Amino acid sequence: MRKIPLYFPFLLALSFALFGNIFFPYLRLSAFAPFLAILYNRAPISKTLWIAFGCGLIIDLISSYSRLGIYGLNFVIITILLYPQRKHFFEDKATALCLFSAIIAAFSILLQIFLVQVFDKGVPLSWKTLFSDVILMSILDGLYAFLWFTSPMKLYIYIQKRGWRKEEAHAE
Repeated sequence: MRKIPLYFPFLLALSFALFGNIFFPYLRLSAFAPFLAILYNRAPISKTLWIAFGCGLIIDLISSYSRLGIYGLNFVIITILLYPQRKHFFEDKATALCLFSAIIAAFSILLQIFLVQVFDKGVPLSWKTLFSDVILMSILDGLYAFLWFTSPMKLYIYIQKRGWRKEEAHAE
């Protein structure tokens, strides 16, 4: 999957970030988690930090949360923490991308809860909240990575190799 330009998964993440709430209003998926997993495997740490901050800033700008920069800070801290773990997850494996995306999403949600506690009033914490937001939503983020990222990227590679339509043999 390294043949796919980096803007393709970015556009997939951006489209879900912009329109995901319209089609799935009750799902709070981490739209950029799979893109960050792909980015960690392709770019050096300095470039990755800037792009992660930009992705967080995009989420900050389209969300209704009043603290501008909290997602940018979240994505930068997550990148610093999880970038060294990229060597354990190969980009070409679909399961590795799904698992790494779920891990990024889980850590991001935990960090987001902490940052909201520090910079704002905070949210009441319970075991139900932790289970639903951290574990259940992270599993759904892994499924989202497979359906929204792995499948279209494999289709992109297939189209690059074969073309839009199969060449038919001409019989004489």
